[in-house]
Amino acid sequence: MRTVTRRGSFCRTCGLSVYRQMTSDTLVTGWWGLFSLFVTPFVVLGNVLGARAALRRLPEPYGAARPPLDPGRRVLRRAPAMLILTPIALLALAVPTLLVVGLLSSGGEPVALSAGDCVRNEADWPEQRLEKVGCGSPLAEYRVLDEASCGPGDYLLHAEYVVDSPGKPGACVTPV
Repeated sequence: MRTVTRRGSFCRTCGLSVYRQMTSDTLVTGWWGLFSLFVTPFVVLGNVLGARAALRRLPEPYGAARPPLDPGRRVLRRAPAMLILTPIALLALAVPTLLVVGLLSSGGEPVALSAGDCVRNEADWPEQRLEKVGCGSPLAEYRVLDEASCGPGDYLLHAEYVVDSPGKPGACVTPV
């Protein structure tokens, strides 16, 4: 970790050029240490608040022996800033996106079924994500049977779908 300070007689344009270059360098090289990882954001924030105020007090360029330095692009439009801001923006967008996806994809509570109900399976067997539908509906794929009526080609229901005997399977579904 090191701190670099540039001293000199700068006009406003040259000071802005040096400020932008040093801030870009800090954004690239300031993170490569355990302590620096936590200090760099505060250094950049301090430079934004402190150095920017000092730049406003510098005189405009006039009658110098050489032309003023080119300030170049703003710091946030330079590649080092994009290198840092892109992962931060992705993380900031990931949290709300995951919340929305979780809310939209939550299946909710399993529906309680009893003998005679018609269902459709939203998953591939042996997984069960059953949705209760009307028996006259074209979406009806299976009819719920009681335990005594289950045959060799039928599928046993998971315990959470059984009303009469929660905790143990006791019903099955047969294709309609």
